[in-house]
Amino acid sequence: MVVLYVVDVPEFLPIVVQARGMKNCQISKSKHGYYRIEVTGEITLSRKAMHMKPAIWYGLFTGGLNGEIAEFDRDIVRVIGTNKPL
Repeated sequence: MVVLYVVDVPEFLPIVVQARGMKNCQISKSKHGYYRIEVTGEITLSRKAMHMKPAIWYGLFTGGLNGEIAEFDRDIVRVIGTNKPL
């Protein structure tokens, strides 16, 4: 399982919007200014599909995550579940 914590600001909202269209994805909003995106398996996000500028893209994990970054380049990020201790 992968969990992304996304800061609730307009710049990061495209992440939440893209996640809403994914299978096996649950999204909840906390009182503390974050979205919690939980995905069974792995999650792949596309910068171009979200129309996100590179400066915002590279701050993608500002809110934190539970998982392992398997791929992260200028246009694609793929996070997989891990059984490693946090």
